[in-house]
Amino acid sequence: MDIKEEIKRFKEDIDCEIALRLDSVIDNAKDLDPFFVSMMKYFKKTILAGGKRIRPIMVCLGYEAAGGKNYKKIVKTSISIELIHAFLLMHDDIIDRDDLRRGKKTIHAKYRDYNKRFLHNNNATHFGESVAIVLGDFIYSLGNQVLFESKFESDKIVKALSKLQSIVGMTCVGEMQDVYMEYKSKVTDREILDMYENKTAKYTFEGPLHLGATLAGADDIFCDKLSAYAIPLGIAFQIRDDVLGVFGDKKKTGKSTNSDILEGKKTFMVNCAYKNATHNQKRVLDYSLGNKNINAEEIKKFRDVIIDTGALKEVENYMQKLLRQSKKSLDEIILPKDVKQLFVGLIDYLNKREK
Repeated sequence: MDIKEEIKRFKEDIDCEIALRLDSVIDNAKDLDPFFVSMMKYFKKTILAGGKRIRPIMVCLGYEAAGGKNYKKIVKTSISIELIHAFLLMHDDIIDRDDLRRGKKTIHAKYRDYNKRFLHNNNATHFGESVAIVLGDFIYSLGNQVLFESKFESDKIVKALSKLQSIVGMTCVGEMQDVYMEYKSKVTDREILDMYENKTAKYTFEGPLHLGATLAGADDIFCDKLSAYAIPLGIAFQIRDDVLGVFGDKKKTGKSTNSDILEGKKTFMVNCAYKNATHNQKRVLDYSLGNKNINAEEIKKFRDVIIDTGALKEVENYMQKLLRQSKKSLDEIILPKDVKQLFVGLIDYLNKREK
């Protein structure tokens, strides 16, 4: 099985459903407000500009793992989690002050610049952030609506909607942990890994798998077995994100590879560097993290410290340990052969990802 081709197939089907749903919203809004229509058109452009679609793919795989057979129905429903992901990203981009995502301006940056060009007032930043917050709220409601209007049995929809709210709630806990830790002078590895579990593993892997399995009628025992696969995989996914956030190729990731440094992110990798750093290396880390005026040469020095302290190798080794744990958990789950191949293939694919 070619995992890249399988992911491509899922992504194409999911993107088609996203486009159809957003086209319907845009068409229905044409007589309501032209500015809202223009926002939705730009949102459609950004959401379809890239993205791995990991979360809706997990919904589909959770459904098939639990014996679900209606592929078209689950794909149509799976875009619910991708829309909610887009809502969370809009707010996250404001928090992180990121102006670029998937090679395009983030919503708040787009409408900040729109204000400067067309509205000519002194509140451009506030305007852009306000637009992103409100549009994000609308997309969140749309994501819930997709699931509510799906063609599954009503009791399964109610249970799935409840799970969806739990996913968002836990993600907010993780996001708050992330924000709080950014302002703490010191954080422990345990605090960081707990945040990764809440913000990434439960939201990107465990929650969507449970969502799909619930729509197929799975019980809690089956969902717990999926968790044993999802949690270590999700933490490993976030560690890879940290590495790409410092060493990634901007052309491949579609976002700045300096933003984590500029925002002073206390990642697991940065913590490992601090633990092993000399006095001079710690000075480089202290100077670089959160420095909005850092230049290319200083960023290179920061990267060199991450490598020279052994932090990069340490987090890579820990990530491999998590991926082995995730793969071993599959021995405890009875899965259709093709679905198990996808689960295993996904581990290898995410291990090697460059964006």
